Amino acid sequence: MIECPICEKHKQLVNPIFEDEDWIVNPGPLSSQVLGYMYIEPKRHVENWSELTDEELVKVGPLIKRLEEALKRELSVDRVYVVTISEAVRHLHFHIIPRDEEDTTKGLGLIEQATQQKVNRQPTVSEERYLAFLEALKKQFN
Repeated sequence: MIECPICEKHKQLVNPIFEDEDWIVNPGPLSSQVLGYMYIEPKRHVENWSELTDEELVKVGPLIKRLEEALKRELSVDRVYVVTISEAVRHLHFHIIPRDEEDTTKGLGLIEQATQQKVNRQPTVSEERYLAFLEALKKQFN
């Protein structure tokens, strides 16, 4: 197996938003300028849906729901996109991308902005706001 950046990240993980025996929730990068952008990642290396155990599959649905509810409590979210691509990094993972009610970037444009950090506007999310949001979100999972 080729070195997996997600598996390597998990070895050095300090303070995820959420973690259980099967799944980890981590924040997406501030450079995406999508406040609330998250990753849900299986803890073990899995490249395809068919490799997930029934137990892992049973857990991920409620985890997505719980994360969406938490995002809606913390932000003015209109939609939450859930995307799996796993092309650049062949470790199955979910991109959880909230769209703010006021955001004019929608659909594929917002998905590209989040996943590729292609921001077509001046940054509006400061590091201070990003870190405060992450702390508030963590409290909802504790």
